[in-house]
Amino acid sequence: MEKLRLLEKIGEGGMSTVWKAWDKIDKRLVAVKVLKREFSARAEEVQNFKREELAMEELHHPGIVQAYEFANDHDEWYYVMEFVDGYSFGEYLKSHGHVREEDCLLICESVASALDYAWEQHGLVHCDLKPENIMINQAGEIKLMDLGIAYRFQFKPDGAQEVPDHVTGTPAYISPELVYGDVEPDCRADIYSLGATLYHLATGHTLFEDRDTIDEMMRAHCDEASQAPDPRRYRPKLSLAFVQLLEAMLVKNREDRLSTWADVIEMCRDVENGVQFCPRTSPGASSLCIEETANEEENP
Repeated sequence: MEKLRLLEKIGEGGMSTVWKAWDKIDKRLVAVKVLKREFSARAEEVQNFKREELAMEELHHPGIVQAYEFANDHDEWYYVMEFVDGYSFGEYLKSHGHVREEDCLLICESVASALDYAWEQHGLVHCDLKPENIMINQAGEIKLMDLGIAYRFQFKPDGAQEVPDHVTGTPAYISPELVYGDVEPDCRADIYSLGATLYHLATGHTLFEDRDTIDEMMRAHCDEASQAPDPRRYRPKLSLAFVQLLEAMLVKNREDRLSTWADVIEMCRDVENGVQFCPRTSPGASSLCIEETANEEENP
């Protein structure tokens, strides 16, 4: 890393660390993601790490963190990417508890726009949307990060699809089809996960947080009888239209879910403009329970 001067560690996961650094050649602040040494000797892990960087480097959208370079230095694998001077919404939740409805809508539109580009131009499904992977910089710009388990849809002339050997995700936000693992994921998997993320941001609570185990939580995403509480139980001032947006994104059967990012953006803007929706008539069950009236008092 001769061209880089590491300044401070700004993040750490199970397989890698992230550092703030100064690029001495290009004269700019960057972020450096470093694969931990215990994984550097595993060819499959290095390949996955490289695939993550290549996906980020290929995508050129202001709402997606840009990667610049993948390299190896004395058997230490790392890649250099755009430095986001800000914080993740996972961090924001820890300090503020929840995000206002109007800000949730802006986050939704920004992420939907970025993922619409990723899907329409590159067939990419993020597969791990959650508050920790959505950042905001000092200019107020929303940035999507961490494509470590992103999946590229296999467009084939004959319409055939490939079911991946395995696609993982974070249990609190994973879509039912990723739990089942029996179909090729498309943008609708990310739409569900963004809905689950927005539920967490708006309420301060995750879907199915009352389940005792991770397996039970993941089954709840699939079970048509399982529903999370109406968000207004936690935040009574949320609008019915916003709750209906979440309901439409969180339909368990992807055939009945909002099917494109354009649909999500349009519905977000309708909510912002005060549009009242008719009750959803789709036969598909949702992970969200909408009650006729919200509780008058906010639960702790």
